[in-house]
Amino acid sequence: MKLKIYGTLIFCVSLWASNFIIGAVLVNYWSALHVSIYRLICISLFLGVIGFPMIRKARIRPKQWLLLCIAAILGVSINHLSFFKSLETTSPITAAYILALTPIITGIINGIVRGERKSWLFWLGSIISFIGVGFIISAKQGASMQFGIGEFFSFCTMLSFAIFLVMLDVLRKELDSFTITFFTSFLGCIALLPFLFFAQVPVKQVAELPIILLLIISAILVHGVSNLVWNAKQHEVGSTNAAILLNLEPIITMILSMIILQAIIQSNHIIGGVLVLAGIVISVIVNDKVLLQKNVKSKLQF
Repeated sequence: MKLKIYGTLIFCVSLWASNFIIGAVLVNYWSALHVSIYRLICISLFLGVIGFPMIRKARIRPKQWLLLCIAAILGVSINHLSFFKSLETTSPITAAYILALTPIITGIINGIVRGERKSWLFWLGSIISFIGVGFIISAKQGASMQFGIGEFFSFCTMLSFAIFLVMLDVLRKELDSFTITFFTSFLGCIALLPFLFFAQVPVKQVAELPIILLLIISAILVHGVSNLVWNAKQHEVGSTNAAILLNLEPIITMILSMIILQAIIQSNHIIGGVLVLAGIVISVIVNDKVLLQKNVKSKLQF
């Protein structure tokens, strides 16, 4: 078992979960488009400074540039914009719940595009986790189950991220994780910049220094450092296995909501959390052990 790798990926998921709370705060000061661009500028500058020698030496072929551009538009431009757009009209908990569909969608995309097949244990764990998330959201602690514009943008966030995870597996075969992270962030930012000329600046609260620092620091940590680590480690377990860990986001979001927003944890939250964790154990740990035992038996028979 690659427990250290999964632990590292869970750390990234924890940072991403905090982004639901942070994003809900930031959209009170700037529009979703402005928040997305400001944060991508911070990420690009941070990665550009710490990795300039590596970026300068990067040798990228035309086909790889094409894949990077597609990944940047889907996994960065659309993903960031739809994420913050969803938080303008829906709750962090609802957004986290919809994002919990990512493992299932990633598995389906991998099956269609790459012919990847998963055992019944993986799908059983995915279903159990999804049911667990359903229990969490059924508590309706500050969440709406109506499918409106906010939920639509949350679905776009989930779908674009699922496709991005699949593309990471392809890109990681020929490019290092830093090159992928920097250029997808930079190209994603460039793709959004032209829309600033058509966007109206909404009249919102004036952002003071603590909020500006929150935007900068969270951008570097949540989407700079964590994305860099995730892109480096995901290929070692595969995009589908890595995506199942995203089911932890609603639980972590609930905990952060309780601590920061003083939300009340209900019995459904606890039941749902147990189911999510059980599903992840079945999908990742039990499934991997079963596959390992089958591989050992086949080698012994050979």
